[in-house]
Amino acid sequence: MARRNLLAALICTLFLAGCSTISSQISGRTATEQYLVTEAIQRAIDNVRWSRLSGQRIKLEIVGVQETEHKFIRSALEKEASHGSRVVDTTRQADVRMTAMVRAVGTDIWVSNFGIPLLVTAHPEVPSNVGGISLYNSNLQEGYCRMDFFGTHPLTDQVLWRIPVVHGDSYFKTTTFLGLFGPYKSSDIFPERKLIRPKGYVPIPRKGEE
Repeated sequence: MARRNLLAALICTLFLAGCSTISSQISGRTATEQYLVTEAIQRAIDNVRWSRLSGQRIKLEIVGVQETEHKFIRSALEKEASHGSRVVDTTRQADVRMTAMVRAVGTDIWVSNFGIPLLVTAHPEVPSNVGGISLYNSNLQEGYCRMDFFGTHPLTDQVLWRIPVVHGDSYFKTTTFLGLFGPYKSSDIFPERKLIRPKGYVPIPRKGEE
């Protein structure tokens, strides 16, 4: 009888431990990581004051240790600069060459675990190693972007001005209890910003609603 109770307890322990871990095969960055990075970049760019560039033609250059996000950064900068100035393709067309120095961009992941450690047994009727029980698991992902800018004369390379360092950050966190309850999510990137529809917008009817 005692042996049966021991087996039942070990089976329950194995079941709980098995439910606490989910494995997946991922190629490249996850969608959440991409969103964290792009939102951090946009928040950094939102901190730039563009008034000094009003009415000027800008030749935009981007430098940094990683080039993975340079296309997105360029597109976001061109969009912001276009509100009061104009981005041009060549130095000869420009009034100023604006260089964006990307000091850091990417994600950091912080994982915290708390639980009952592995149970090792020499009993012949049970596995030699039974996984531990996860009591608490926390996974925090943070997106970060840090940039600074300076403007130079397009022909002489003389430094005309500098913009202080700007940065943007974002986070996404999941918490699971006992390997069963959760994951509970918290973030500053979800839900997405509310869509603002233009005046006179008429939604396209769904099939069967015409």
